Amino acid sequence: MATTRIARELLVAGIIEEFELDRAKRGERALGRPKVGLRIAACGLFAAGITVSAYHSEVSICDANGQLVASRKVQDIPLFDAVQTGRHYAKALRALIDESGFDLQRFVGIGVALSARTDPVTGRIVMSEYFGWGEDNGGFCEEVRNVINLPVEIENIANALAIAEMRFGSARDLSEFTLIHAATFVGAGVVSDSRLVRGVSGISGLIGHFRTAEQPLTCVCGRHDCLNLAATGFSLLSRLGLLDHQVFDRSKLSFYASTILDKLADEASVTPLREAGSNLALAVDNIVKLLGPERVILSGHLGTNEDYFEGARQALEEQYGVGNILVRGEISSVRSAALLALHAYCYLDRLDYDRFAETAPAKGRSHG
Repeated sequence: MATTRIARELLVAGIIEEFELDRAKRGERALGRPKVGLRIAACGLFAAGITVSAYHSEVSICDANGQLVASRKVQDIPLFDAVQTGRHYAKALRALIDESGFDLQRFVGIGVALSARTDPVTGRIVMSEYFGWGEDNGGFCEEVRNVINLPVEIENIANALAIAEMRFGSARDLSEFTLIHAATFVGAGVVSDSRLVRGVSGISGLIGHFRTAEQPLTCVCGRHDCLNLAATGFSLLSRLGLLDHQVFDRSKLSFYASTILDKLADEASVTPLREAGSNLALAVDNIVKLLGPERVILSGHLGTNEDYFEGARQALEEQYGVGNILVRGEISSVRSAALLALHAYCYLDRLDYDRFAETAPAKGRSHG
């Protein structure tokens, strides 16, 4: 009776829908009252996303099943300031929602994925080595809420991707895994017992500062032996002789991203890409020995590149005796932001059922 009542309420709210089951496929005999299937109503709810990136800065919308239904690239972003960046993205997202024709009242919330250490509980950006931001006191999320009156969930891009892969991608059946996001720099999202491992002050996953061999480059932390300088897009550009400087320069984020994307499709990049991937192998081996994950997922523009992936896989197997552990991620960074909101505000107990019950057309039905 409880299940029937709950299902009826969700049906009235437009969150789930009935469908006819195929008895033949289920091996059932055509006797008695036919069973009715229940499933998530794809267009019953929506989630919005903001992906702050020098690669593909986009705002997006996904349906309740996690399918991307609208997206738009964001231009001329003021990346020097977190609050102004938030305002810029919020206006772009509001325009996308208005033009999409989807009812704003059916949106569960907004997800923000970016290269920063965040505190999702308070909605703060703690700091971003990549963008050069300090503590924003929740200013980014506040700007988004001021423009679009919806709850906002903010996460580091590696964590957002890990959540998205766990809910909708290659980690759907995994409870213990690590996702490595490799692009200009590298970071990780760690999941144990189907929960993100955040560590004290949310600093887990900073594998970009794992120690490796000395490089002729300087990391944002001032060192010359970080993984950020050996297994990343930044190191790839150096190997290809495309840098006229050795110190990471935040004013060149767009140059780094566009040039890396261009070189990923260049045959001359095959060997440097495999070398960068092989340099990641020691970090993966350490992760495997320390955490014992079921899988390590490589994500990001660099991580999912065939040559980079193969370089990491081969080095893991030949140098460290670790096989059958690496898989490519299935979720893009753009999609991960909206999926983050869907996860936080639809598939967890933070779903605001009453709001959707009030806005759904009753169609002659009532709920308890």
